[in-house]
Amino acid sequence: MEKLQLYRKRARQLHLAFVFSLSAVFLACLPLYPYFRVPVHPHLAYFLLFFVLATGLISLPPAYLTKKRLFPVKVSSDPYWSYTATRRYFWTYVLCLVPFAFALLVFVAIARLESLLLGYLLSLSGLILVRPKEEDVQ
Repeated sequence: MEKLQLYRKRARQLHLAFVFSLSAVFLACLPLYPYFRVPVHPHLAYFLLFFVLATGLISLPPAYLTKKRLFPVKVSSDPYWSYTATRRYFWTYVLCLVPFAFALLVFVAIARLESLLLGYLLSLSGLILVRPKEEDVQ
């Protein structure tokens, strides 16, 4: 049982590492906004916001459904339970970060702060939605 409690602590730390790295990249992009800002037609800006939102709507439900389907991991039946659970956590977190990744590419290309903020909020809400719980590993 001690290994299980230690693993749950490490799973929470992995989750916090993803949240912290997402926030750190977002905060690092904010001072760069004046350097990358490019005048863009409003229709293109709305299209990019819609595309970031669509990316979030496409990637966040599969991440949530994947977490619901792949967990709980049974400690008694899987000899590599910690590896299996970590791998499943990792890929659900990566699915949650897809909207921010696309928004970051848009930010680097044309510096739309609105799309970066929307991608950040979508990814952060996705990470909060799939955070590790006690009953994920039994």
